Amino acid sequence: MPSERELVRQFRASRVAVREALRTLEHRGLIDVRHGSSGGHFVRAVDAGLLRRDFTTLLRLGRVGVSELIEARLFIEPEVARLAARRASEEDVKMLRGALEERADVVRGGVHPRLHDIAFHRLVGGAARNPVHSLLVDTVMDLEFDAVGPQPALTADDSAQVAAAHREIFEAILKRQPERAGEAMEAHIVDVQRRLARRERRTS
Repeated sequence: MPSERELVRQFRASRVAVREALRTLEHRGLIDVRHGSSGGHFVRAVDAGLLRRDFTTLLRLGRVGVSELIEARLFIEPEVARLAARRASEEDVKMLRGALEERADVVRGGVHPRLHDIAFHRLVGGAARNPVHSLLVDTVMDLEFDAVGPQPALTADDSAQVAAAHREIFEAILKRQPERAGEAMEAHIVDVQRRLARRERRTS
């Protein structure tokens, strides 16, 4: 980052105000302060944990709900799936296929597949080869997990629909069909939205 003197000049702020702003950024884990001849303020690599902390605070205050999270997923994930269909490596495809197979195994074993469903979406985010998109997907999936819980009510039919949706997304990525991947992801999230709305009506 620029020196304190340069920040004062750029923002036309007092040195006290700049130092307070830098302390706030350090406290929030966004910058590191190093001392000595090679010291200064350095921007930290942002991870999902930092975003998750802030968004989780909003969620707990009741300012971000499940409906907002689903809306965000509808905005982000179809485009992420399109990018994954264009950019996925052979290793990405291998990992996505493995995630589908593992999900099928745990369902046959009577275990709830929630964590495997989340893992699939994370892998699609990674296959998009854009760290910002991957970070957004990770954060939104973490928040939805916190909001909905580890084992949302899924009937056998619901679980089969999720598996089929993930398979369709995977096939589109495998065959390098971006529009098909985006449309499949959008349809899948809309289905999740409807299922959560039904659950909310039953519990209200």
